Amino acid sequence: MTVQTLGMAFWKTSLIEAADELAQTSLGYEPVVVTEATFPLPRDLPGSYVALVGAEYSYEFGFAARWEHCEGLVKRMLFMEPDEEVTQDFIADAMNELANMIGGGVKRRMVEFDTTLKLGLPVFFNGTVHPTALQERTCSVVSFGDYPVHLIALRHKSPV
Repeated sequence: MTVQTLGMAFWKTSLIEAADELAQTSLGYEPVVVTEATFPLPRDLPGSYVALVGAEYSYEFGFAARWEHCEGLVKRMLFMEPDEEVTQDFIADAMNELANMIGGGVKRRMVEFDTTLKLGLPVFFNGTVHPTALQERTCSVVSFGDYPVHLIALRHKSPV
């Protein structure tokens, strides 16, 4: 079996496992609780996205939450007090770091199927994700403590 032939359910499981690992080891939360989410996603949901590219395909993974939840996650990661002020740029940069950590966890789980995988650089968006008909997609909402976070996986249907 190759990464390209693995179904979205396999990628989704790897994404959830990587997020759970981050929640427990880096952020000190209990194991995540997973609920399903459907598209379209809520409007104006900021988040970080990172590409995982193989020789013949491309995936994007998203880690998105409401602004105040992004802020809470960032402060937890950096051992900041809840009342400390942070800018949106600071939040975006730290969310990119969290997304990169999750992307690395997904890659580590998939490398046994494809050694050509490359992890892209994360990018932060403040807006609405709208997959096209040319993309397969899946989304779960996981709890990082009291913060619900959308884990989004997009796969292009045609090779890159």
